[in-house]
Amino acid sequence: MKENWEEQRREQKNDDRSIPPNETVRVTSIARRINWNAALSLFGAFASIDVVLCVILGAAALYCLDVQYLGEFHWNISRTFLHTKPIRELVLQCGEPGTNEYYTVLIGPWISVLRYSAVALFGVELILVLHQLLWGTRKVRYYLRPIRQMAERTRQLSELAMDESRYQNLEEAISDLHVERPDARLEVSNRELQGIERAINDMLERMREANKQQTQFVSDASHELRTPIAVIQGYVNLLDRWGKEDEAVLEEAIGALKNEAEHMQHLVEQLLFLARGDSNRQKLEKKRMSLNSVLREVYEESLMIDEQHHYRFEEKGEAVICGDSDMIKQSVRILVDNAAKYTKEGEEITLRAGIGKDGAPFYSIQDDGIGMSQPDMEHAFDRFYRADAVRGNKTGGTGLGLSIAKWIVDQHGGYYEVVSRQELGTRFTVIFPNDKI
Repeated sequence: MKENWEEQRREQKNDDRSIPPNETVRVTSIARRINWNAALSLFGAFASIDVVLCVILGAAALYCLDVQYLGEFHWNISRTFLHTKPIRELVLQCGEPGTNEYYTVLIGPWISVLRYSAVALFGVELILVLHQLLWGTRKVRYYLRPIRQMAERTRQLSELAMDESRYQNLEEAISDLHVERPDARLEVSNRELQGIERAINDMLERMREANKQQTQFVSDASHELRTPIAVIQGYVNLLDRWGKEDEAVLEEAIGALKNEAEHMQHLVEQLLFLARGDSNRQKLEKKRMSLNSVLREVYEESLMIDEQHHYRFEEKGEAVICGDSDMIKQSVRILVDNAAKYTKEGEEITLRAGIGKDGAPFYSIQDDGIGMSQPDMEHAFDRFYRADAVRGNKTGGTGLGLSIAKWIVDQHGGYYEVVSRQELGTRFTVIFPNDKI
């Protein structure tokens, strides 16, 4: 993937040399305006959704309180916030004092929980908007490249002695092109116009693929955030009904809310890591390091924090690479955590490090867990992908761990070998380049 990107960059530079400097500046300015408008549209969409969500939650809360305390919803009663500090002691007073239709309720804890949820949601939205602002211009400029090529080819064609019918055929073909259709393609029956045809068709294909990936990423991220938000809302309703008087319900709700908040924080951190990786802002500090030492550290940590499994560490020689030890350790932890999640208590997990038969340094994590099917192995490193056997399971995770581990290994020039059999276990082997340090 990196080689393809570098090749595209070289092609773009070559195209820029063939275009007058003022035209290149004009295209860049247009790309920035397009990207800025797209980022504003994305921000506006997020803001509208947030406002609607706040209105719905506020209206639902007032309606539930009136029904609970007064038996039905009242439009004409006064509602006053008795503001105190800290915010957890905020009180809502509804009704007219001196009448039967009057009640006060402590809403500070609810406001605190909703505030943390709003911060987490705003963080994810901010990541997506910043990603669009920082790297959208380059993508738009790249997508405009075929149009620049088409413009240059059109200029060249205009200098040729072409009859009016060729122009007419090209104009009709472009007019009949329905870009919203997934199979839309430009077709002209003229050899001299085939360059324009290929350029437009390639541009359409790249735009469809990029839009598909962006839509899928936003959809998956929204889906992953929807579940913890729904759980938080459910426990807020539970607190509303019984938590003020029942201490057991209150403790259960607070514990669940903390767990979901931690889950959302972990998900946001993973999304931020991948966003920095996609934008080449995740820096690595590479130096001479020992894979054996890193595996040994993770092995000793696993013995201390996980007493439900048997851990074993094997060395097949001393493996030394040039890499970022913290990043490599993170990739090992991800694989070990996955092995622990899908391995029964009392079963064995083996960590290995050393030199392979071909002289390349490697490390591997092997478990006796539930294993994976062939389709699951093919999609194991896809973002947000989780096998059907663990989907919905509380140990299912976010589906981003292996994606992060793969990104780390890719940045070190390594690759994965995965061997798995259902009900027998799985072995992930990471092989690094055999470079002499």
